[in-house]
Amino acid sequence: MVSASGANTPPMSWEGIDHALNRVRGEADRIALDLVDLDGHVGHRMLRGADLVGRTRKRWERASEHLHRMRTVHDAFRRAVDGAHELRASADGRSADQAALTFLLNGDSVTLPAGETPPHERGPLHTGDESVTLADAVARMSASYDEATEVISAVETAWDALHPRLGELDAMWREIGTLSDMVELDENEHESLRADLDAVGATVRSDPLSLVEDGRVDTSSLERLRLRLERVRGELRDALRMRDSYTENVERLDSAIDDVGEVLDRARGLRAQVVAKISSPHAIDVPDPVPALRARIGEMDALRARSRWRDLGARLGEVQSAVHEAADDAREREANLTGLLERRAELRGRLDAYRARAVRLGHAEDGRLSELHRRAHRELWTAPCDLHAATVALSAYQRTLQELTGTDAPVGRTTPGAGASDGESDGGVSG
Repeated sequence: MVSASGANTPPMSWEGIDHALNRVRGEADRIALDLVDLDGHVGHRMLRGADLVGRTRKRWERASEHLHRMRTVHDAFRRAVDGAHELRASADGRSADQAALTFLLNGDSVTLPAGETPPHERGPLHTGDESVTLADAVARMSASYDEATEVISAVETAWDALHPRLGELDAMWREIGTLSDMVELDENEHESLRADLDAVGATVRSDPLSLVEDGRVDTSSLERLRLRLERVRGELRDALRMRDSYTENVERLDSAIDDVGEVLDRARGLRAQVVAKISSPHAIDVPDPVPALRARIGEMDALRARSRWRDLGARLGEVQSAVHEAADDAREREANLTGLLERRAELRGRLDAYRARAVRLGHAEDGRLSELHRRAHRELWTAPCDLHAATVALSAYQRTLQELTGTDAPVGRTTPGAGASDGESDGGVSG
């Protein structure tokens, strides 16, 4: 019982035969356990039950071929090991048995059926069955095991990264469906979003390896879809809140518009006073945005009548912003008009204070000073007055008083100069 690979191999010692038998029996048991573990592996079971396509299908088909080859080689390997074990059990110490066992353990004792030899390992004269050594059989089974487990591990890694994210997207989609029903949206309202989610789900379930590049799982497509789902879900949640709190929201808007109207009423009254009392700077106009704001609430009521809750949610934010802007503008106009009246009163007060100072210092009857006082008084007490001209006249009076008394200008002077503010040179309030 001699083969080409073992023709010149000297017989092993009985001790060496027993050692080698124990080793190959251990290899057979180890590989059998590997096959059992693979059969029970979660990723392996999922792959066997999945309807795979694309890159994942191609790689799984190759991995399945390796697993089939591994089982076939293992069966042949086990038969050869069992045969050697039986021969050793019946051996009576004869040299023929020793030579036969040496061949079984070291020679081409594993016979593989046709088609189980990988194409790249077949010689040009390969026609059918092939015999290999136990060591070669172990090497082939190990290579097949590594090839198969690499694919299973890659798919499992991809699924571990993708399935939780896909589950989150599915949960968000279910919530969107529930919210859509609650706000009475058409069932096809989010058809494109549903189609994109189905497409991503199909890729994750059927071709996860198409989302793996350089060993890294690309989750960007799921992340983009998550952002879209979050936006739609947020809009629908706002719409639901809009439906449940529409009356309260409109009441708050009405109250805010009433407040704007009150500020505008005061501003219009102030403007009438400014027009009557001050000619320059010109009094700013006081437009009335209240009717337009009321009309926008009427548009919201029309949307409510058609159960357009999502559109109402967006419209509410727009109207709230418009009301806030109108309130800020009305307060600014009121402050501007109030400032003009306050500036006139301030200039009058300063003129009286300077006049009292001139009297106290004995210069009240000075001809030049008296003429400047009459000019400033005329500018400030003429209706409507020019605040710019009044400021210039008051500054001239103040400077002349300073010259006569030989004192510095008081703090808070009205005289224009290098350090004077704009308010000291043009009446204090811009037109």
